[in-house]
Amino acid sequence: MWAGAAVAATDLTLKTALLSAALALPGLGMVASMAHAETAPERGYVTFKMLDYLDSQPGADRIRVRAPALSALVPLGDKWSLSGTLIADSISGASPAYYDSAITPMRDFRRAVDTSVTRYLPQGTWSLGASYSKEADYLSRSVYGSATRSNDSKNTIWNWGLALAKDQISPVKPLTPFPKLATGPQAKRTVDLIAGVTQVLSPTDLVQINLGWSQNQGYLSDPYKRLDQRPDSRTRQTLQVRWNHHLEGSGATVRSSYRYFKDSWQIRAHTLDLEHVQPLAENWKASAGLRYHSQSAARFYVESDGKISPFGPRITPGLNQQSLDTRLSAFGAVTLGVKLTHQLGRDTSIDLKLEHYEQRGSWAMGTGSVNLLPFRARSISWGLTHWF
Repeated sequence: MWAGAAVAATDLTLKTALLSAALALPGLGMVASMAHAETAPERGYVTFKMLDYLDSQPGADRIRVRAPALSALVPLGDKWSLSGTLIADSISGASPAYYDSAITPMRDFRRAVDTSVTRYLPQGTWSLGASYSKEADYLSRSVYGSATRSNDSKNTIWNWGLALAKDQISPVKPLTPFPKLATGPQAKRTVDLIAGVTQVLSPTDLVQINLGWSQNQGYLSDPYKRLDQRPDSRTRQTLQVRWNHHLEGSGATVRSSYRYFKDSWQIRAHTLDLEHVQPLAENWKASAGLRYHSQSAARFYVESDGKISPFGPRITPGLNQQSLDTRLSAFGAVTLGVKLTHQLGRDTSIDLKLEHYEQRGSWAMGTGSVNLLPFRARSISWGLTHWF
């Protein structure tokens, strides 16, 4: 099932696409934005988003997701606002059990809700929120909080955030027996911390630096992959630098970012993002983006020898830590995306976004994993926003 397959993924393309299309479900995405307003918004809005996602390997489409999402923000006087998101996504298709083959059918349905309240102060904000997500084999509950503080000139903004999550994993049909599953549902707990600063360098330049720390404790293996035995803890650190530059002549904005990731599983990852946002004719705006991601393999990832078998010649039943999950392999990935937005009068806008993702072992910055089948994904999303 979807959540079971996502228990400990490293660079979850599908999950990232879902959360982005759903306007950022739980956690700290809010505090990672380039800047916070320090006055309550004068108008509220309602947004409807629809995502259609499909990934594939040579000769087979794998997973398809259709995810409608409804999001809203309501001002409460001049010092408060309330926001929330509802998602109901359906997942169907097939998921590889090992070595990117042995395709097995899967189907799932997820409902999720996220809500938060924000207080606006003369020189900052604070927010509190909670989220809930439920599907056949995965239950997730979390609470989070964030705060911002600016200096007197309002050109420097500090931000902090904390999120706590408690998940329950209840595999429907594990591929192989796991001792940890013998007593029933398994638990996973997550702590996320983020701190950063946003600095206005000039009327056309904005820079942000964020530091993140996260720790998972509990059941982190994937019950739907054969002989998948992972550590019961994982600590992650991230460093992200963003730079937005406005081109006064054309009215365009160039957004760039770099993200460094490391964890206790010995995965190291680099992600580069570049996006160009260009106003077109009246009430039209277009953007084009390019992302490159490269990561090393987890220390317990077992490299494929190119042969397809339930266990593989280098897998030893009973070994404490091992995984054939190619999301933990060493690979490089490229994402290309375009988005078109049209403003329908003062109160309504529509948008359409297309993205193509592809990853290969040979595209890694260092030595990539061998015998990986190319993996591709495409996503189409459209949205309608109305202000009131």
